[in-house]
Amino acid sequence: MRLQLTVVFFLSFTALFAQQGAPDSLSTGKRKLDRTEVDFLFSYYHQEGNNSAVTGGTGTEKLSDYASIIVVNVPVRSNHNVEVDFGTSYYTSASSDNINPYTVSSASSDNLVFKLDVTSSFTDTVNRSTSGFKVGVTHQNNFGGIRAGGFYSKQSRDKNRELKVQGSVNLDKWALYYSISKLYPVELKNQGNLVDTDKRYSYNFSLAYKQILTKRLQLQLAGEMIYQTGLLSTPFHRVYFVEQDQPKLEKLPAHRLRFPLTLRMNYFIFDRLIIRSLYRFYDDDFGLQAHTINLELPFKVTNFFSPYPFYNYHTQTAARYFQRYKEHTLNETYYTSDYDLSSLSSYEIGGGIYYAPVYNIVTFKRHKKKRGIALRKWELRYAYYRRSTGLYANIVSTHFGFTF
Repeated sequence: MRLQLTVVFFLSFTALFAQQGAPDSLSTGKRKLDRTEVDFLFSYYHQEGNNSAVTGGTGTEKLSDYASIIVVNVPVRSNHNVEVDFGTSYYTSASSDNINPYTVSSASSDNLVFKLDVTSSFTDTVNRSTSGFKVGVTHQNNFGGIRAGGFYSKQSRDKNRELKVQGSVNLDKWALYYSISKLYPVELKNQGNLVDTDKRYSYNFSLAYKQILTKRLQLQLAGEMIYQTGLLSTPFHRVYFVEQDQPKLEKLPAHRLRFPLTLRMNYFIFDRLIIRSLYRFYDDDFGLQAHTINLELPFKVTNFFSPYPFYNYHTQTAARYFQRYKEHTLNETYYTSDYDLSSLSSYEIGGGIYYAPVYNIVTFKRHKKKRGIALRKWELRYAYYRRSTGLYANIVSTHFGFTF
């Protein structure tokens, strides 16, 4: 669960940045820049629960995470932008510390994660298209990955419609600098290598279509196909069985096919109130099916200040390989007690404030004849999250955007 949560932090925080980059649109392309933009994002996340997969679906899930992201977007030429996205995440995890419960505050109790992505995009104003590629790397003490991908988008002549295609390949590897057996729970460390590979490959392909239907209504439909192969289970997740007290390592199939489908709608009730809505359907060949609904209501108090409440509801069925603590039997081929794959519902509720000055506030002027550093945007956001399994969490995040 530790790795999954770390990935979620980065994705959700980066999604927050991307969303606020174009607060009143569903744009899927890169914006044309004439100045360098730098964004700083910070978040604090804390959760509590009692269904840790490290201890077989029971026991503490307590975790705290401190994340930060710096995004630098540089206009290399009038039609060429380069974006550098660097993030770090430091977390402490009581559940991960139970990989070896006999060593209090072991190496697994905390971790530092680094993430770096570089995106190069090219805009063709004549053909109304944007294309580019992205490369990236993630590293932490027991896991690392590299990724690469490309994208292409094209607008209609009236700029009311846009189609975007993108694809990527991810190569992840457990235990980069030492034997993967060191990730095993303490009681299984002397049983040799219990997995066939330490690698996981992910292939992603997505297609998104956006259309402005009226002056008040914008829609976007996006579909994605994700194929994963390799070690899809987590080496330090225990599973307990009816017939014996000795646990085994979580075991999942070596292949997984996933199909998310997302519909977004922005509707301007009037000039100062917007309904942002999202519906997401998810299905995979593990037997897990999910529905997610998200609503956000930004209200423009002024042209540059917007408070907003938001609400998210999620429900899912259990994967066919999931059972609770000591409910698995030894004749099963695959087994997990990770509650991320269980039948559950959850909700997230919160709010934020968004500030984007019409006339940028100059904080530092380098020279009388040159433009200085200006505040482009600021945002503060809080959310409370709760699952039907009992897990709950709080997250506070903030975002500063500057123009140079």
